[in-house]
Amino acid sequence: MSNLSFRQQIFLLLAEKIDQERSIQSLYHIMTGKKSSQTIQDIKWYRLTNYFYIFPYWKESDFIKEAEELLRNHFFSTRDSRVCITEKGRRQNAVFLADYEWPLLFNGWQYGRSGPVFWKRLALYVQCISHSLAGNRTFLPVFEDPGVQQWLKTVWPKNKNEKLAAAEEMFRELHNCLQWLSPLDAVLITYRLSGSGYTGLTFQQLALLVQKDTDECYFRFQAAVHYLLEQAGYSKQLNRIAADLVQTSMLTNTTKKTLRYLNQNYSLYDIAFQRKLKTSTIEDHIVEIASEQADFPLEQYVSSKNQQLILYHSRRMQTMRLKAIKEAVQEEDIDYFSIRLTLAYYGGHHGNTR
Repeated sequence: MSNLSFRQQIFLLLAEKIDQERSIQSLYHIMTGKKSSQTIQDIKWYRLTNYFYIFPYWKESDFIKEAEELLRNHFFSTRDSRVCITEKGRRQNAVFLADYEWPLLFNGWQYGRSGPVFWKRLALYVQCISHSLAGNRTFLPVFEDPGVQQWLKTVWPKNKNEKLAAAEEMFRELHNCLQWLSPLDAVLITYRLSGSGYTGLTFQQLALLVQKDTDECYFRFQAAVHYLLEQAGYSKQLNRIAADLVQTSMLTNTTKKTLRYLNQNYSLYDIAFQRKLKTSTIEDHIVEIASEQADFPLEQYVSSKNQQLILYHSRRMQTMRLKAIKEAVQEEDIDYFSIRLTLAYYGGHHGNTR
């Protein structure tokens, strides 16, 4: 097999990133955006936010088939259920990376779930403004999402002059943003939009137009949407569309509940009792909090000495596998929770274990 699909190529790049550290299933959970404590830890520890939620639609049965195809063709092997990139796989990645032009921004962790809603709002807003100014009262909306349609009512211009001003401002803002993207990525955005006399293209139609893999078109389109979200704060119209979508805290809802108890000085065990959850589940939540908060009081859980030991052995062995680090620090009687918490804190937005 000489030509890989785009999905398989991304799989192989991710496999090299976590070589001999994680299972095939872990890769699947990262690329489809599973918000479990383990997956969140993985993307933080290995700096994989640009792979998280990259293919949310990838069915597990299809993923297994494509992974097995890569395995049969010796692009990677397995050891103790962990993915091990082969020399053939490394060469394939090197060839791909040598001339592939990455999008300006892709952050599935930050924008993976807000991006699609932002796009629905933007596309419906543009379509409705276009048809209204053309005098078209009857048309099929690009999205029939009740939440998005309700949002549109709250920002809809009151009269024709306001509509004209909004349309001109939107054009300028989009033009200013899209000129920083590659021509390909700008085309993927503009050709997806609908308006009076024009219907946006599907990803399949775009793939034929630009002669790219459909999955690659989807990836690059989402990357462009992420970039628009990133720039929304500098643009009046885009900022209105992005309002309330971008979360400042990426904690899961159940972890937010645990955080409220922590802020009231409840102990780990008291929180588990109050929430009727296992202690290990509350530990997962605390690890998630440590990875997100720069002011997390790590010393309350792990002494400075033990933190340094954990980081030293992680760097020395160039691994973040808990079992390997636990064996290296066993004489110090450091438990798994301390290791996870330390790696999470220094592997989040405020540290580096590498």
